[in-house]
Amino acid sequence: MAFHSRCFVLCTTLVLISVFSLAKGHKGFGKFVRRLHTIQKPQEQWFTQKLDHFNGQDSRVWKQRYFVNDTFAQPDGPVFLMIGGEGPANPIWMDHGTWLTYAEKLGALCFMLEHRFYGKSRPTSDLSTDSLHFLSSRQALADLAHFRTTIAEIWGLSDRKWMAFGGSYPGSLAAWFRLKYPHLVHASVATSAPVHAQVNFPEYLEVVRRSLASENANCPLLVKKASDTLVELLKDPTTYDNITQDFNLCGKLQIQTESDSAYFLETLAGNFMDVVQYNQDNRAFEVGTLLLIIEFIYCISV
Repeated sequence: MAFHSRCFVLCTTLVLISVFSLAKGHKGFGKFVRRLHTIQKPQEQWFTQKLDHFNGQDSRVWKQRYFVNDTFAQPDGPVFLMIGGEGPANPIWMDHGTWLTYAEKLGALCFMLEHRFYGKSRPTSDLSTDSLHFLSSRQALADLAHFRTTIAEIWGLSDRKWMAFGGSYPGSLAAWFRLKYPHLVHASVATSAPVHAQVNFPEYLEVVRRSLASENANCPLLVKKASDTLVELLKDPTTYDNITQDFNLCGKLQIQTESDSAYFLETLAGNFMDVVQYNQDNRAFEVGTLLLIIEFIYCISV
């Protein structure tokens, strides 16, 4: 198992660099990193949102988190709405990203709305099956519509042109928002938006394989060899202690169903997938630490 775990580790280099060390020792990123470190987080604001937009008899509401940046806002400028996705809304987006370049040029007022059930935007007290019934893209789109309409009334923005922004799943929401509520959204910027649902999506990993092979043709072959071996080992419970140790798991590996095995393998594969998908992009960064994923693949046959 030592070989296989080392192969996974060596095939993908994920470099976690503190903001201070990166600013000191790496040319080209210092000013940017220092800027991120000194960003003052915008104040959290809260919007009273409906729990169920499609049940007129359900009057329950909850508090949805949002952020505002009025730095570039002009009286006749548009309104930008950044759509949150399947994770906490990172306030660094309010001071970083191409959308703010557009905002400065056009004099836009900027909002970012956190997606229901993520971050601090919790519509229910638990995550039971009954509660998760309210977690859907349909409800999320209705959240956006209600937010846009209400905020426009409160802020006096009804006559402004609203533009929605999003990437990946939020990009899909941005496109659907414009499609479903064209009277509320003048335009949408849907970046890398998957608008066609596909359960089995092999094309994604084909892109990953080509990217790994571009640095070293043997890299995807070694990854496959290690993966195939691990698949076989997961069928034997006597190997679980070694796997737990080799991969430094938080607790002892327990495989009770095929889904357990698939989840474990997917988690490991995510290391390679993330390097390709998120390398040096414009994602928001955690405060205090900059995760810089270097596109430099090592594949060493040990």
